[in-house]
Amino acid sequence: MFDLSKQNILTDNEIKTAFAGVQQKVSTQHFTFLLASRDVAEAGMCVILAKKNIKKATKRNLCRRLFKESFRCNKHRLEGKSIIVLAKKPAALATKESLWESIAKFYQSLEA
Repeated sequence: MFDLSKQNILTDNEIKTAFAGVQQKVSTQHFTFLLASRDVAEAGMCVILAKKNIKKATKRNLCRRLFKESFRCNKHRLEGKSIIVLAKKPAALATKESLWESIAKFYQSLEA
């Protein structure tokens, strides 16, 4: 239940489908989250962190690790959905704690 499998990572075709069928868009200070329905019952994710927005690879990797961890713990909330995470420029200067808070705000907005 709390593991991240290959089925949870979106393929190229699933990413294109998710971009075309965005149902909900949630923005936080550091990220934009796009939600779309998925044909498979499992939740799927894709993290897109452009080098243009986050220059340092260490920061991009940190963002990716934080989101994967939060997804792993919260994927039961996203059953049958695809989620695409896009980074914003302020994420490059953010601390680990503020990035984590930004991700937590997204999951709180799902409950509201």
